Amino acid sequence: MSKRIKPFLILAVGLALAYFFVRRLDWEQVSLHLRGARVWPLLLGAVLINLTLLARSLRWRALLAPIAPVTLGHVFAATSIGFGSVFIVGRAGEIVRPMVLSLRERLRASATIATILIERLYDTTAVVGLFAVNLLFLRLPAASGAEPQTLGSIRTLGLLLSVGVAAGIAAMVLLRLRAEGLISWLERRTRRLPPQLVRPILNLIRHLADGLSVLLDLRELLLTSAYTALVWGLVILSHWLVFSAFNLDFSLSEVIFVLGFGLVGSVVPTPGGSAGAYHAAAAAGLIFLGLKRNLAASVAIVLHLVSFGPPFLLGLYFLVRDGVGFGQLREMVAHERAGEQPPNGRGQQSQPIV
Repeated sequence: MSKRIKPFLILAVGLALAYFFVRRLDWEQVSLHLRGARVWPLLLGAVLINLTLLARSLRWRALLAPIAPVTLGHVFAATSIGFGSVFIVGRAGEIVRPMVLSLRERLRASATIATILIERLYDTTAVVGLFAVNLLFLRLPAASGAEPQTLGSIRTLGLLLSVGVAAGIAAMVLLRLRAEGLISWLERRTRRLPPQLVRPILNLIRHLADGLSVLLDLRELLLTSAYTALVWGLVILSHWLVFSAFNLDFSLSEVIFVLGFGLVGSVVPTPGGSAGAYHAAAAAGLIFLGLKRNLAASVAIVLHLVSFGPPFLLGLYFLVRDGVGFGQLREMVAHERAGEQPPNGRGQQSQPIV
């Protein structure tokens, strides 16, 4: 797909999903629901979302430890800018994190890409596993009007997802144990292919296998798993506070159910933090639990703002504080592609240790 067409296609998808979300709403009712929401739970929920950035920074620093020692302040700033970028360009904005970190630390952005993938594996495993187990024990409220066979289908889905998570963990462990053999086999099979095509793939597999060493180190596994549990515990509590602001008495199981729906929508890489897609998915989960369409839409709007707004503001603060411009980020991307040393934050050449 042409790079010039892709942004317009993504924007078109976002606009279509936004239209699908708003087309049947009574905005007078939505406005009443929004004005009736209590403010203090929303503010506390926003604080908790920004605390997840600190938990993510601690986990990322632990994953980076085998590559190079890094300063927590630099990691936190890079994490905030990266997740703030998600509000503008969607999930692809997370790739900004390693580039920003390399402005302050002596390592290449490319050396940290695998740690971002490991983080994704942690988060995906945690969320899908949590959602899957929750589906096995979910009790739908009477207001949902769901048929008994619907609940049976939901639990079957939960079982399948649980099996998938277990298989994924087994595959990651196998990759770590058999990485050298796999890389040697790929090197033999790809000798006739252009080196510039093969080398990045093999390097990525090597970095990924090295990052998966945490699965074989009990201390590192427990530490990074604890940080992951903290991240998603804070996210769940933030969602519960948003529901509380609208006087919704949701159980923990129902909160996780809606969280899962919203995360599915957030995968769509539309601007504005998956705007449109997130709203439609989160509202669908709320409607499934028995909420009226206008109330569900109101809650989904606030959930989106609380989930994506605070990291955006914090990321903007660090961009201004550190004087990092988008021109610098573009320059770093060019240096990485050329295999050169990236410039540091003061426009000089850094000396990466990896």
